Amino acid sequence: MAVQANATFIFESYTVEDGGIRLIFLCPNPGPGNESLYYILLTDVDLAAVTTQAQLRNLVETKLKRSIRATGIASKLDQFIGQSLVL
Repeated sequence: MAVQANATFIFESYTVEDGGIRLIFLCPNPGPGNESLYYILLTDVDLAAVTTQAQLRNLVETKLKRSIRATGIASKLDQFIGQSLVL
């Protein structure tokens, strides 16, 4: 199930990993059957381009939208649901 529309995500904490920084968000009301905790990874490459708070916020928002809503990819992948490949 998809997280409900206009859900709020609260930044809870982060962990530093070899490949980047993992951000942990809490969604207090994601909708029935959905998880409350969500994670995104900001890679070292992602972070290298960030020089301002505004850029960081935009990066985090973009990553969350892609992770939660599949923004930018869902319309391309949805058409393949139910299809099979023979290799």
